[in-house]
Amino acid sequence: MKHAMIPDTQIYPGSDVTHIAAAARYLRKHKPEKIILIGDWWDMPSVSSYDKPGDKGWEDKCVEADLDAGWSAMRMFLRGLRTSKYDPEIHYLVGNHEERIVRASNSADLRRIGSLLNLEKVILNPLNALGVTTHPFLTILELDGICYSHYFVNPTSLFSNAIGGTIESKLKNLGHSFTMGHQQKKQTGEIYTCTGKRRRGLVCGRFYPDYHDYLGPQKNAQSWSGILLKHEVFDGDYDLMEVSMDYLLKEYTS
Repeated sequence: MKHAMIPDTQIYPGSDVTHIAAAARYLRKHKPEKIILIGDWWDMPSVSSYDKPGDKGWEDKCVEADLDAGWSAMRMFLRGLRTSKYDPEIHYLVGNHEERIVRASNSADLRRIGSLLNLEKVILNPLNALGVTTHPFLTILELDGICYSHYFVNPTSLFSNAIGGTIESKLKNLGHSFTMGHQQKKQTGEIYTCTGKRRRGLVCGRFYPDYHDYLGPQKNAQSWSGILLKHEVFDGDYDLMEVSMDYLLKEYTS
């Protein structure tokens, strides 16, 4: 059993999506049985709570353009991935960037168009119609002994922020093999139970080529970009293979 993970892509109008097409070609060749899109495929800067009217560039942002950019890349990815002989199980985990749509539709400024700006209508239902199984924000998907979510919250905390700390501390707090996105810096680690069973933790990193100003030069330099494959998946354990964006662009662009 093989799982493939596509980390946060954060696609917005004007994004270079050459790496998305390359990933589809790579996965079509290597044929993992299950593909997990970890969330934040859409960036949705037009409904970001960080930008306010009067901020630089705010007036140029458009919800429809944000959605179209993500959909164009998604359709390209699915067309490049599937063949008559290869139709993998695909899961989509809603990320906090897609959840921006929910928050915006419930805000005082946009409540009057809430029925139009609806996450189910604009993303989830169309994905389901394309044969992609969708999972609401922060729900946990368990596949072959591994828990997947866009991110996990610390079960010992009263707050719902993303769990922090080292990968080992995440594993100890969650008590289960897990894989998440959300954080740009890739982390991987393992712990063993008293019976010798290995539990694996994975933070996927990112899958976009951009330099993000808010991260700064050091954080940008530390954030790995690529996709990941798990081979021999069974009962929460696996062999991990990293496939960098640089490799994909070198070997799988036409």
